[in-house]
Amino acid sequence: MELRQLQCMVICAQTKSFSRAASMLFTSQSNVSKTIASLENELGVKLFQRRNTGVVLTEQGRLFYEVESELLRQHQ
Repeated sequence: MELRQLQCMVICAQTKSFSRAASMLFTSQSNVSKTIASLENELGVKLFQRRNTGVVLTEQGRLFYEVESELLRQHQ
């Protein structure tokens, strides 16, 4: 697990959009999607439900977000 993956996950959760997260991270939407898929694969859980209107955290994603967003705040 890399810091970049965690930052990406937190921004996606906050914006509820891979494309808006990509804009904030100065990367492409496909790169954000790959980063999240890689993190989900590594963790063995789905963090987001993908919808036509954006993304929504799953229950596991919400729990992960709460812990990781606090860790990122402490890291800054």
